[in-house]
Amino acid sequence: MAGENAQGENVEQPTVDPAAAATALLESLNEHLLKQSADGVGAEALNRQIVEAVNLLNAQLASHAPALAQLGSELLVRQASGLVAQSAASYFDGVTKLALASQGVLLRKMTESIIEDDLDAATESALGALNTHLLVGGAAAVAAASGVLDADGVNQALERIDQSIARFNVSHPERTSGA
Repeated sequence: MAGENAQGENVEQPTVDPAAAATALLESLNEHLLKQSADGVGAEALNRQIVEAVNLLNAQLASHAPALAQLGSELLVRQASGLVAQSAASYFDGVTKLALASQGVLLRKMTESIIEDDLDAATESALGALNTHLLVGGAAAVAAASGVLDADGVNQALERIDQSIARFNVSHPERTSGA
């Protein structure tokens, strides 16, 4: 008996088509309502025109059931891309705020260092402020990859940031050796 039970458990159940199941359910509900209406059960509570309109609507829905069943997966795919774009925009916004706060602190340190005549510390703070642009550039690249920002504009901005940092690094040793 245990062998028969094991074999019975391994038998695959036939898959049920959701569209066909929905159509069958609607048809049985329509038949039930029509039978009740014809028998006079609840006829005083149901308006004949409303019953006919509901039956028409149910028939239309039943004819569109296969398309509606497939619509769910398409909506999920469309929603996923929107959620990715929304997350990338939020990430870009957060990193931009963090970079601006960091720049404020570094520019303050740079100004204080200039007042104290500590040019090495001022230069280091200025370089740090320039490097915060790389954080924003990286976040912009993520946003561009998800379609939130224009990729060409982001690439141009990143190139300009790299050029600014390179120019600053080249001029930094000249300042320290001249001092």
